[in-house]
Amino acid sequence: MEVILMNMCMIHDLKDDKVLVLDKVKKEGWEGLTFPGGHVEKKESLVNSCIREVKEETNLDIENIKLKGIFQWYMLDCNKRLIGLLYYTNSYYGNLITNNREGNLSWMELETFLRKDNKSDSMDEIMKIYMGKYKEIICYYKDEKLNNIDYIK
Repeated sequence: MEVILMNMCMIHDLKDDKVLVLDKVKKEGWEGLTFPGGHVEKKESLVNSCIREVKEETNLDIENIKLKGIFQWYMLDCNKRLIGLLYYTNSYYGNLITNNREGNLSWMELETFLRKDNKSDSMDEIMKIYMGKYKEIICYYKDEKLNNIDYIK
């Protein structure tokens, strides 16, 4: 089985109760509103990969990141599993860039983000982990369609 490790980080401005949102341009089906993140590079630690991806996409440095849970996409047809480690921080500094090769970045009230219809694929399920409802979710796909979901508390 091919396994691909990924990460995502919710950056939360506690003062204004806003999260940093990436409006990702079309890229392999991940377009729409999401949080910064990406792939874990060879010989890179999981935490450092998250710090690097956030820096590359936002120009922000993050600290005190916490693992909130794990989200998995299991492609049954090709025996591929994508494992996403979902991190959270409210500790960041630097000068935010508002657009990059991935899309446009902006601060959005958390409640507004939760109500948006144009979130990227799986974000509604991912938010169940960020909001503390589950620790892990596994989505099973067959013929490129969602077949089943397992929720783990």
